[in-house]
Amino acid sequence: MTKIGVIGLWHLGEVYSAGFAELGHTVVGISEDAGVIENFDRNVPPLAEPRLAELIAKHRAAGRLAYTTRWDSLSGCDVVWLAFDTPVDERDDADVSVIMGAVKKAIPRLQHGVLLGASSQLPVGTSKRICDMIRTTRPELKFEYVYVPENLRLGDAVRGFLEPERLVIGADTPEALARARALFAPLNANIVSVSVPSAELGKHAMNAFLAACISFANDIADVSEKVGGDVEDVMRVLKSDPRVGPKAYLFAGLGFSGGTLARDLTALIRTGEREHISLPVIQGVLEKNRTRNLLVKTRLEEQWGSVQGKVLALFGLTYKGGTPTLRRSQALEVEKMLREAGATLRLYDSLASEEEVRAATPSPFWRDPYVAAEGADAALVMTPSREFKMLDFAKLKSVMRIPVLFDTQNVLCDKEKDIKAAGITYLSIGRQ
Repeated sequence: MTKIGVIGLWHLGEVYSAGFAELGHTVVGISEDAGVIENFDRNVPPLAEPRLAELIAKHRAAGRLAYTTRWDSLSGCDVVWLAFDTPVDERDDADVSVIMGAVKKAIPRLQHGVLLGASSQLPVGTSKRICDMIRTTRPELKFEYVYVPENLRLGDAVRGFLEPERLVIGADTPEALARARALFAPLNANIVSVSVPSAELGKHAMNAFLAACISFANDIADVSEKVGGDVEDVMRVLKSDPRVGPKAYLFAGLGFSGGTLARDLTALIRTGEREHISLPVIQGVLEKNRTRNLLVKTRLEEQWGSVQGKVLALFGLTYKGGTPTLRRSQALEVEKMLREAGATLRLYDSLASEEEVRAATPSPFWRDPYVAAEGADAALVMTPSREFKMLDFAKLKSVMRIPVLFDTQNVLCDKEKDIKAAGITYLSIGRQ
């Protein structure tokens, strides 16, 4: 039975530790935060995910999963896995200092023959830095290294780990690849094996492509609004072509939020700068997205001339629907912009931590959307959550001062008739 040490225990690490245990391995998760470990001992992960708490409880009870602050727990591990959620600064640059610091602490505890794996979001070239550090510090240590880029979606991460559409394994030796295949064998996943640098670059390329699709859809949305088109219809036309396909990542709205896609775009741009390569397409995708939030203020000013003195209800505050995290929340960025422009904001979210919301903004927060919308001049849907399809639009109209619903994510397009029938003015993106 393989013993795995998982280092880093926020979203990525919580899922990988429980996921590896579910695959039949013995796992110890390591974090220097004693509070995090105390919560794990109560089967409470740092970030809630469907099925995760149950898996943690199941495997802790079976003795296959434990959590600790002790670095010496790595000394008996056959595999050590780096599972930090790589921090991103305000310029969308990945900060790998925490990961490199953890590697430095782990090196003295690594046993001969260990397989070191990483699924953290690493700028291309970081894996080489990790391996070089180990070889310099302990030249006698025999180890293998693999990079398996994560592909976990917030709110669906456990299923994403246990039922992957495919698994990318970056390995530079046959032995490393074979050992990684054995680790994930119970998944019966389609494995794409590439070199370590290709795996790092592949992660950047995948997210850059998704980001490009979103920015492209938003370009088409902007044109659609001017010429009387409907961007949702245009996207259906594109997806009907087999060269594009029905699963194409073509969504018009406010663009991508958080640091995930922007981090990989930035990593490619930094690589281009270092290698003296021009990357105008990738640069343009990032620039398009950076100015996208201004669209909210612009559209509201088209309605009223100014948002000064207006009361606006924001529905959805989290980074994305289905998750409680507010880290790099686009909705909170928009909230701050509108508040600084003189509007009064009233906030609603079903999952966000009330404590975190109050720490992020002085605007009042409620768990009831109709209370949040009382006296509002407009309600803004900020996350593409299906819960908003269940709104009682007649009740929503009755509590608002001016019944305007601005769907910034086009999540309610199929409810447009119901919204208008309730007497609410419906605004969306890229549609007349």
